[in-house]
Amino acid sequence: MTMKRLNLFACLLLGVCLLLIGFYLLATEIYFVHKASAFDASIVEVRKELVHKGKGSVMAYVPVVEIASGTDRNLRMSVDTFSEELVYRVGDKMNVLCDLSESPRCIKNTFASKWGNSLLGFVFALVFLSIPLIYYWQAGSNRVRDADV
Repeated sequence: MTMKRLNLFACLLLGVCLLLIGFYLLATEIYFVHKASAFDASIVEVRKELVHKGKGSVMAYVPVVEIASGTDRNLRMSVDTFSEELVYRVGDKMNVLCDLSESPRCIKNTFASKWGNSLLGFVFALVFLSIPLIYYWQAGSNRVRDADV
């Protein structure tokens, strides 16, 4: 097996793995969005804490919102978002999507927050799957041109 074919096979394998990861992330995001409810919550606290970014961690500001639950008490939940700049202020409103079941979780109610992970997985899968596809299209057209001569 030549090195070119080995690289194409590796790209194909990596693309298929990334496609499966993209479908898994899409399924978990659909499940979360299905169970979650949208709230226009007030920011009651802004914490400065370590958050993961890239290969390391950075100190960033994380908003904590207060949500009126079905019971007579309000829930305080940190939102799965952060900013290295102080852009969140106590008293501001934030549109969030929260799952208040066994494992409570809140995210910003934006398209990128809901679907960004799976879209990123699909984009990387498309890149790695297109490399062998383009190679075989070019190889096929070269064979057709050679046969016409």
